[in-house]
Amino acid sequence: MKIKKILIYLFAVGAVVLLIKNASSAIRYASDAIDLCLEMIVPTLFPFFICSGILIYSGFCELLAKAFQFCMYPLFRISPVGSSAFILGIVSGYPLGAVTAGELYANNYISKTEAERLLAFCNNSGPLFILGSVGIAIYSNIKYGIALYVAHILAALTVGILFRFYGRNKHTAPPTRMTTPERSMGEIFDIALQNSIRNILTVCGAVLFFSVISRLFLNILPVGGVTSALVSGLLEFVTGTVKISGLTIPIMDKLVFTSVVVGFAGLSVHAQVMAVIARFHLSLAPYIIGKAMHGIIAGLYMYIYFRFNPITTAVFEPSMSRSFAISSTIETVTAIIVVIACIFCAFGLYLKQNSEYKRDTKF
Repeated sequence: MKIKKILIYLFAVGAVVLLIKNASSAIRYASDAIDLCLEMIVPTLFPFFICSGILIYSGFCELLAKAFQFCMYPLFRISPVGSSAFILGIVSGYPLGAVTAGELYANNYISKTEAERLLAFCNNSGPLFILGSVGIAIYSNIKYGIALYVAHILAALTVGILFRFYGRNKHTAPPTRMTTPERSMGEIFDIALQNSIRNILTVCGAVLFFSVISRLFLNILPVGGVTSALVSGLLEFVTGTVKISGLTIPIMDKLVFTSVVVGFAGLSVHAQVMAVIARFHLSLAPYIIGKAMHGIIAGLYMYIYFRFNPITTAVFEPSMSRSFAISSTIETVTAIIVVIACIFCAFGLYLKQNSEYKRDTKF
């Protein structure tokens, strides 16, 4: 019997035992998860799912491909059309980046190898969570959220560059111009709506199941403190982030741990991704390895940042009012994304020109 099947059987049996032994708690946790889906996940993700589908099936990805053709393939060895998955991922959050990557593959915009490379770095947390929930709501300081968001994006881009070597022995066609079939607006909306309903139900189902199982598991965990908070974050990153913020450790350590947890995303998000891309038959190994690397690299970036910019009361005093912080978030995020985009675009242009030079001077 394969080890994979044995692990699946052990997990299923363990989950059943936990559910039977803690039936009343499981019902309460399930009710909390349903409230979370109805109040947070569906309102925030469902409109983005529909918009993502409309962009893909209307041919908007072709415009993005033209805009990013000078950097996507040189940096990541991915067709420029894959830029839509990364952009939607960093704007709207988990798991839209993975969903978009799968849809691009299903519509023959990218190859299977490119889709698996893209999965490794396109599925990211959005500014609403990192800046709003973490920076303002949890830590009461927008500057913490900004630092975390910058580290998060830079780590994702770093993982993308590292994964350009994934599948290098497999044949990957050079970027080609794709043509979207002509569809009426009604057809585009109908396809986007049907796919969005299926995806949101899949996501909510995964959240419900893993929220219950992870909370039941944490109740029997014989550890506390930092270990308990980190394990909680590896299972469900929102819960882990809240627990880390309540630890009695230096704020710099809290933010480094938070960066790791948010970058890794947690098994709950991974289950959502696994569920929504199952129909595309893509390997999950690059995604899991990529998210593990993302968490470590994001934590490392935060550590390096604080080594050169240690937190002081004068600099990080939470003096901004909540309304001012929220109103300045859009301008701040825009500036961050523009600066990061300029850096990587310049690097992409350098790689492209360098490759063209080598090709032209080759005898």
